[in-house]
Amino acid sequence: MNQRQLRKAIRFANSKFENSGKQLTEKRQQVLEVLLHANKPLSAYELTDQFNKVMETPILAMSVYRILDVLESVNLVHRIKSENKFMACSHTNDGCQHTLSMLLICSSCNKVIEVNDEDDKVKSLFEQVEHTGFLPNKSQLEISGLCCQCKPKLSQN
Repeated sequence: MNQRQLRKAIRFANSKFENSGKQLTEKRQQVLEVLLHANKPLSAYELTDQFNKVMETPILAMSVYRILDVLESVNLVHRIKSENKFMACSHTNDGCQHTLSMLLICSSCNKVIEVNDEDDKVKSLFEQVEHTGFLPNKSQLEISGLCCQCKPKLSQN
């Protein structure tokens, strides 16, 4: 992520916080920046380690967990439940106001791709699930498989 994209993402984050009545503190912004620069999902402890390598003032994992909860509450961060890791929402640059997420998780390289639900298929799936009387906890769908870079490697073996 270049500096222009980072500034745009932080402006978007500020507006999300303002709209929620919360404040984007310096620490929250710094944690978000570490996630935005990461090229893969990070556990809270990996995030703490990355943070402490690049920021002047160290942070404890307990604080990172609290900050991640707040960032997740304003839809700037996704918790990947199947791996207990976190990633910045891929829509922080374009101002997307999504309510449902579909995450494609590569079981080989751990790359995560967030897919737009432009034709409301994920929304439709969740509605179908709710019609059965089942109430999903979160509006997020995680699908494991192989990304386009790892799929050819598997066929070569």
